[in-house]
Amino acid sequence: MGIKEQVEFAKEELTQDEKLLAGLIKVERFYKRNKIPLLGLAAALTVGTLFYGVTGYLEQQRLERANAAFLTLEKNPADEAALKTLENENPKLAALFMLDRAVKSGDVKALEGLVANKDETVADLAAYHVAALRKEEAKLKAYRMRSEALLKDFALLDEGYLLMRQGKIAQGRKCLASIDKNSPLARVAKMLTHYGLSEK
Repeated sequence: MGIKEQVEFAKEELTQDEKLLAGLIKVERFYKRNKIPLLGLAAALTVGTLFYGVTGYLEQQRLERANAAFLTLEKNPADEAALKTLENENPKLAALFMLDRAVKSGDVKALEGLVANKDETVADLAAYHVAALRKEEAKLKAYRMRSEALLKDFALLDEGYLLMRQGKIAQGRKCLASIDKNSPLARVAKMLTHYGLSEK
């Protein structure tokens, strides 16, 4: 390598060093000018990350306590401590458990309490079961007339059957005919209409 090439190489090295130094000076000036906002942003990111991590951990712990309480209730439905824990940790799951227990035992009083539940699904199912267990035609009709009724076809089937049992065969058949043809209950309703109670 000749002297001329060495001089060019040295100039190039100095130019790159100057550029690096100029860049560092710009970064330092930017940092000094925006020191407080940058520190605030770093603090906010740190706090946000910590908050997210702690919240996730607490949520996981809550779910684990709720699951443990639910598993205890499956083994022993009368365990009031586990039910209380489930109500505190996961109220929706607790309401579903109480609904299931009330339906299985035919506890109309417990079902009536669930009709006012905040969870619309639980309240709807409880309303249907109260009407069905009490065998009240008017309550079944009121239930099925609601646009958001989940078990509308079941209510129609129950109401039609009750009407036929009361001797109101034509009204019962009309009620059963209201069940949607695509419903899984359509075949049951058709059999009840044709082979069920007959007019005297």
